[in-house]
Amino acid sequence: MQYESVLPHFEIKEGIQGVGVFATTDIPENTVLFTMHGKILNQPTRTSVQVGHDQHIEDKIGGRVNHACHPTARVNQADRTMISVRPIIKGEEITFDYRENEDKLANPFVCKCCNKEIRGKQG
Repeated sequence: MQYESVLPHFEIKEGIQGVGVFATTDIPENTVLFTMHGKILNQPTRTSVQVGHDQHIEDKIGGRVNHACHPTARVNQADRTMISVRPIIKGEEITFDYRENEDKLANPFVCKCCNKEIRGKQG
């Protein structure tokens, strides 16, 4: 699948699960929001994003993207990008479903939208 390659601007502020990343422009579906860069670790941290088997990246923007059961984005592990899964409107929070991407979270938590404990794919 081809993705639109647009790098929108983001604002970091209080979100649904703590500090989050918000769009400052309207973003079409299937847009590459950003590519993650940073140190690769073999264990998850509270702010890492899983990008492969036992590979977790510490990215300044990705580490602030919150969980949502009905997310606005997803992680493409192959090229370490965050991609919109539907149109995102200006001011909307960028989120992804940790249960779809993370094998196991370093810090499980209770989701504010479904009231269930989020632990990653393994729970």
